Amino acid sequence: MADSPNLGLITYLKLAVRNLLRNRRRTLITLLTMIFGIAVLTLLSALNDGWLNQMKTNFILSYTGHVQIHAKGFETSQNLRDRIRDPQKINRLMQSYPEIYGWTQRIRTSGLASVGSSSAGIQIMATDPEQETWVTSMHEHVTEGEWLRPGMSRDLLLGTTVAQTIGAELGDRVVLMAQRPTGEMVSEVFYLRGILETGAPQIDRTLALISLNSAQVWLQMGKAVTDIVIRADKHEDTDTIYRLFVQQLSGETYEIMPWQSLDPMVRQWLEFSDAYGLVIILVVVILVLVEILNTMLISLHERQKELGVIVAIGTLRFQIFAMLLLEAVMLIFFGASLGYLAGSLLVYSVADSGIDLTSYANAFQFFYMDPVIHPELTSSSAIRILGTTLAAAMLAGIYPAWKATRLKVSRALRIQ
Repeated sequence: MADSPNLGLITYLKLAVRNLLRNRRRTLITLLTMIFGIAVLTLLSALNDGWLNQMKTNFILSYTGHVQIHAKGFETSQNLRDRIRDPQKINRLMQSYPEIYGWTQRIRTSGLASVGSSSAGIQIMATDPEQETWVTSMHEHVTEGEWLRPGMSRDLLLGTTVAQTIGAELGDRVVLMAQRPTGEMVSEVFYLRGILETGAPQIDRTLALISLNSAQVWLQMGKAVTDIVIRADKHEDTDTIYRLFVQQLSGETYEIMPWQSLDPMVRQWLEFSDAYGLVIILVVVILVLVEILNTMLISLHERQKELGVIVAIGTLRFQIFAMLLLEAVMLIFFGASLGYLAGSLLVYSVADSGIDLTSYANAFQFFYMDPVIHPELTSSSAIRILGTTLAAAMLAGIYPAWKATRLKVSRALRIQ
C-alpha cells in the first residue's frame, strides 16, 4: 500500500483555491450572494445598535439616570414616610468611584396642580437645579421660559401637557397640593418659570419640577430625600456601579435599582430589539447554510472521479474531509469579509446624516427615540456577524466533506 501523502496547510490552501476557481461563475454567484447578505445584515445591525443606543441615552438622560437609590419600599408605595434620612452617607461614597459622572438628590411624590378652576394630577419632583444638569438633560428641554434658578424657592417648571391641561402660562401662580410624611395635606403657591417638552408623553403629561430646598421646607422633610440618582460615565459602567452600591449598602434599608428596572416597557422594547437582531442573524445563517451547502454538493458531484483517484493513491479520508471543509471556510471568509466591508462603507456613508424617519416622530418619541437614526458599528456586532457566518460555513461544509469521505473508490473511478 502506498504511503499517504503528507499534505501541509499550504497544499490544502492551493487545492482549495484551485477547486473554487475551477467553476468561476458558480463561485462568483455564491460570493455575490454572500456579500449582499452580510452587507445588509451589517447595515441592519448598525441601525439596531444606533436605535438602541439612542433609546437608552434618551431614556436615561431624560429622567432616570443610570442607577437610583431609594429607601426600601418607596418605589412601590411612593410614600414619603419611606425616605432616605441620611443622604450624606451615600453622597460620600460617590466620590470614591471614577465610574460615576454625576449624581443628584430628589424628592418625588404625587400631588395636584391647579390654576383657577382647572387642575390635574401630577408627579412632583424636587431636585437641586445645578446637580440635576450633571445627571439628566431636562434643562435642555425647556422650550419656554428658563430652567430652575438656584436659591429661588418658588420657581416651578411644568411638562408641556400638564401646562396645557390646566391652562398655565409663564408667570402664572400655580397651586401645588401634596401630602407630608405625617399624612397632612398641604398646598403651596409657585410661579411658572418654564415649560418642559422632553418628547416622552409619560413625563410631559405629569411632571411638576421644583427646587429641592423648597420641597424639604414645604413638606417638612428636613434633609431627607426619596431618591439619589446617579449618572454613569458610560452605559457599560451601570452594572459596576450597581454592584458597588449593593456591596457597600448591604444590610441597609435601601433599594438600589439600575435603569433597566425602572421602566418595564423600555426594558421589554430593548429585549425585543435584541430578539429582532437575532432573527435577522438567523435568516442570514440559513442563507449561508443553503448557499454554501448547495455549492459544495454540486462541486462534490462534479469531482467524484478526482476524489476517487486521490483516495486510491493513498490520501487519508480525514485529509479529504479537511480539504473540502477548508474550501467552505475560504468561501465564507472572503464573502463575509467583503460583505462586512461593503456594509461598513454603507453605514459610514449615512452615519453623519442618519436615516430620517420624521414622519414617524410621534411614535418614536414615545419610546425615547430620535426621528433621525444614526447607525453605529460596534466591535460586538462585528464579532457576532463574522463569528456566526463562520460557524454557519463550518456547519454547511461538514456534510459535503463527510459525504466525500464515504465515497466508494471503485464506483468513483468508473464515472466518465
